Amino acid sequence: MNIKALTPIIQLCPQGLLSRSLLVATLSTLGLMISITPRWSNFSLDSIFTKAVYAQESLIEQAVTREEVTKYAVSVLKIENLRTEVYREIKNEFQKRSPGVSVPPIICNDKRSVNELPENIQVIAVSYCNQAKEIIERNDLTVSRFNEITQLQRKDRTWQEKIQAELIRIQKQQTGN
Repeated sequence: MNIKALTPIIQLCPQGLLSRSLLVATLSTLGLMISITPRWSNFSLDSIFTKAVYAQESLIEQAVTREEVTKYAVSVLKIENLRTEVYREIKNEFQKRSPGVSVPPIICNDKRSVNELPENIQVIAVSYCNQAKEIIERNDLTVSRFNEITQLQRKDRTWQEKIQAELIRIQKQQTGN
């Protein structure tokens, strides 16, 4: 599980909704947090394998249900709330030790990035990684399915917009608007 960045606090626009760029940043961070890493491939247009890859991606898109989009969006919002709290806590710990020092990237499945942290911050980071995984699983998704949907929304603006609309709908519902 990767946590690429416990980045600064998410700021909501005045209506309490995530902006598009914030959504992309949040989902990208979450993707990194749970072991999604971009990989570059050189496909030949003449290759039969290219057609198989495109067909597989198409199946993932078709297989994402409305229910999964909702589960994904709920997970994203809960993880983001947790991430914000954990970032503040870690930042405060760093400020106590060395004022002005920024929080380094924390990558859950990179033992070195966690082991290089002070012991009390290691405990916080590991707890965060475990809680993020639990949030995904409590919303009836697997980490691998969460990753697939994250990759899909990165590649396809239509899916990105569907997920953003669901995030907005959930936020409105939570605020009673």
